[in-house]
Amino acid sequence: MLKLSIIIFSFVLSNPIGAQKNIDQVLRKYKNDEGVVNMNFTGEVLKKFNESKEKIMSTVDNVDIVMFKSKEDISTSDKLKIKELITREKYDLLVDVKNKDQKVKLYAKENGNFLNHVFAQVSYEDMNIYFMLSGNIIFEELAKLGMDFQSADGLKVLGKSSNKSK
Repeated sequence: MLKLSIIIFSFVLSNPIGAQKNIDQVLRKYKNDEGVVNMNFTGEVLKKFNESKEKIMSTVDNVDIVMFKSKEDISTSDKLKIKELITREKYDLLVDVKNKDQKVKLYAKENGNFLNHVFAQVSYEDMNIYFMLSGNIIFEELAKLGMDFQSADGLKVLGKSSNKSK
C-alpha cells in the first residue's frame, strides 16, 4: 500500500498537468490590486442571464470580469502565459476586431454544439478588460447575453456602452 501511494504521489508531482495554470489563475493575482475592478457572477445572479426575456438556449455557469482602468494592464509575462494557455488548452479564435475605439479578441473551447469556455480580451484607450465565461453557450447568443463584441458594444455586460451611438 505504501509503495502504491509513493507511485501515485510521484506521478502527480511529475505530471505537468498538475502544475499547469489556467487563465483564471493567471488573472487571479490582479483581482485585489488598486485600480482593478473584479466582478464574478455565479448562481442566483446568473439566473438573470438564463431567464432573459429573449429566448436563450445557452446556460451560463460563471462570468468573471477583470477590468483595469487608466491604461493599466497585466504584465507582459502574464500576457505570454495566457497566450500559451490559449494554445495549450486548444481555444479557437472566434473574433479578432480592431478599430479606433477598441481591440477585441474572443477565444472559446467548444464541446459539441456549445462553447464551454469563452475568454475575451477587450482593450479601450482608457481600460483593458478580460472576460471569462463558462457553461453551455451558443456563439450566436453572446450578444443576447450582453457580450456583443461584433457590433463594437462589448461593454453591455457591464451596463455600459461604447462611445459610438447605434
